[in-house]
Amino acid sequence: MLDKAPEPPAERKRTRIPDLALDQGLPANVDAERTILGSVLLDQTAFNEAAEKLSEDDFSLDSHRRIFLRMSELVDANQAVDIVTLSAELDRYKERDTIGGIAYLASLTEGLPRRPVIGEYIRLVLDKSRLRKMMMIFSAGIARAADQSETALEILEAAEGQLLEIAQDAQAGALRTIYQSVEAAGGTEPYLKAYTDPEMKPGLPTGFLDYDAMTGGLQKSELTIIASRPSMGKTALAMNIAQNVAIGKKNIVAIFSLEMSRSSLERRMMASRAWVNVRKAQEGIYLNRDERIKLETALGDLVESNNIFIDDSATLTPIQLRAKARRLKQRQGRLDLIIVDYMQLMSAGVKTGNRQEEVAYISRSLKACAKELEVPVIALAQLHRGPEQRTDKRPILADLRESGQIEQDADVVAFIHRESYYNHDEDISESKKALAELIIGKQRNGPTGIVRLAFVSQLTRFDNLAKG
Repeated sequence: MLDKAPEPPAERKRTRIPDLALDQGLPANVDAERTILGSVLLDQTAFNEAAEKLSEDDFSLDSHRRIFLRMSELVDANQAVDIVTLSAELDRYKERDTIGGIAYLASLTEGLPRRPVIGEYIRLVLDKSRLRKMMMIFSAGIARAADQSETALEILEAAEGQLLEIAQDAQAGALRTIYQSVEAAGGTEPYLKAYTDPEMKPGLPTGFLDYDAMTGGLQKSELTIIASRPSMGKTALAMNIAQNVAIGKKNIVAIFSLEMSRSSLERRMMASRAWVNVRKAQEGIYLNRDERIKLETALGDLVESNNIFIDDSATLTPIQLRAKARRLKQRQGRLDLIIVDYMQLMSAGVKTGNRQEEVAYISRSLKACAKELEVPVIALAQLHRGPEQRTDKRPILADLRESGQIEQDADVVAFIHRESYYNHDEDISESKKALAELIIGKQRNGPTGIVRLAFVSQLTRFDNLAKG
């Protein structure tokens, strides 16, 4: 009775890909694939170089994918990789004849030097693999568009997401030494300057002095979460930061507002900058001449800056956000800050098991967006009712709503707390009513603590506390 071929490990099970190189028009470099496989058979250390960038799916021929997969399993088992051991491993899975037998394995090493250099061959195989993946994405998109069972936006989102995965893989970082980092910066002096020169600000100042002193400002590629209970002032704080970053400077700010309309945000920013309560007009109270002049001046500042971009799409996915931010950066030549208000209103745009998984996906995507575009991202987030059920109402990390992934992905988590939000005692002093705390509950590269700010409720405006 024949021995039954062992089942591949669970993580290896996948739909078998056809011999793509044999399909006319699909890019492949079979010779480069053979050279890589043959090099590993001659010198097992070459496998590490290949496996760092390649997986079995990057090979165009089914036989080459099987060979590379069995090589991987031998290495994982700390066994030698040569023609004899590889032939035996393939035979265990009844694959030796499928790949062409031991004669084909032997042919892989023909004409190769004893220690071949395979870096260029890896690059060629990767390039052809990406081209094939792109062609498959475009082909699938054409088929789905012709079927007409989905909207154009759904098909576009799916294709853009798949293309983004390819781009991220292509831009993935490699291991490098501190020497290489210093060399890339242009030498010791320019490398150190970023840390020792006070004029070389490491982060983007928010305009809130104590917060900037504790965090160094908003850092490129970092995700900052600002969270609170409803009506605590998340949007107000974010709009204040946007104005502080943009007005009078060349910084470009992109605001994605899923909760408030563009006109509402513009009105808020204008009133906050002018120190005028525009609600008076909504309540039927005319503004005086001085207030109108202040509003006109504030509006002039916002118009003149012309560098705060607002998107008030009611529905937004991470893929759409990244595409819009990427295009804005290309169009403007730079992008200095992204603000999302607020993240739990976003839709993943992909199928997930439950809401917690969806929020986790959104959180990871926002962090990936910050890294890809090398820009700080501020995402506002809602807290559950935990603070309201405690004697001490100050939020903690466990209060983040719907996903612990948010805490994991965030580089900084800051909570807004105002005691006057909970304390409606008429005897509470005006100074206490105007006091707000920005609680830094997590900072990956710095201390945690409390930053005290002034809050002007009529203007929904935060400001630095007067010293003294």
